[in-house]
Amino acid sequence: MSDRYIYQRDIEVYGRFTASQIQRLVVPLDAGFKQALRAVAARLDAATDALRKAMLKATAPAVASSASGAAKKGQADPVATGRDLLRRLVEHAASRPGGVALARDLLQGQTLTTVLRRRPAKLAAAMAHALEVIEQHRRQLPDHEAWAAEIERARDALDPLTRSVRKSRLARRTMTPEVKAARDEWLNVYGAAKLLVKCVLRLHGKVSLMPEIFDDLPKATRAAVAPINPAPRSPAGVTAPP
Repeated sequence: MSDRYIYQRDIEVYGRFTASQIQRLVVPLDAGFKQALRAVAARLDAATDALRKAMLKATAPAVASSASGAAKKGQADPVATGRDLLRRLVEHAASRPGGVALARDLLQGQTLTTVLRRRPAKLAAAMAHALEVIEQHRRQLPDHEAWAAEIERARDALDPLTRSVRKSRLARRTMTPEVKAARDEWLNVYGAAKLLVKCVLRLHGKVSLMPEIFDDLPKATRAAVAPINPAPRSPAGVTAPP
C-alpha cells in the first residue's frame, strides 16, 4: 500500500511520474486492462491536481498579505534594489587601491554572479556581511558612511519579504482540513493504482517493474543465491577422495 509518510513536497512529483509510467510501461502490456489502467492514471492526475490546488489555497493568504502590504507602501522591488546596490558596491570597491582583495572579501570569495542570484534571506545576509567589511576597511573607502547607510536601508527593505517567505513556508507545512482531505484522497488513489498495476504486472511476470512505476518503492536488490546442487560436505575427520 501507499506510504502514509510520503513527504508533502514529493506528492506532486510522485503523482505525475506514476501516471506517466502507467501509460508508458503498463498500458501496452494488456489490452484487456487498457481502459482500467488509463482510468486510474487519469484519476491519479486529478487527485494530484486537487492536492496542488488545496496547497496553493492554504498558502495564498500569507503571500497575498505580503504583496498587498508592499503595494500600499508603493515600494520598489527590494530584491532588485539590493542586488543592484551590492553590485555597485563591489565594483566601486574593486576600483580602489588594493580593491581586488576588498571586493573578494565583500563577496566572501564567491563570484558576483553567484551572490546576486541568492534568495532574499541570503541576500540580506550578504548585505550584513558587507556592512562588517565596510567597517573593517573604512580607510580604503572614504565614502564608507554613505555606503553603509545605503546598505542598511536596502537590507531593512528586505525584512518584510523574508518574513513573508518564512510565513509561506510555514503555511506549506500546515495541514489544513482541505489539504488533509486532498492528501488522504491522493493516497487512496495512489494505493488503488498500485493494486491494479501489480495485478497486471503479475499476470505478465513483470512485478519487478513496480519500483520503476512507483517512486516510493525501494529499488530491488540482487540477493545472493546459493548453488542449486551444492557439493556434499565430508563427515568430520574424513577426507574426501580426490
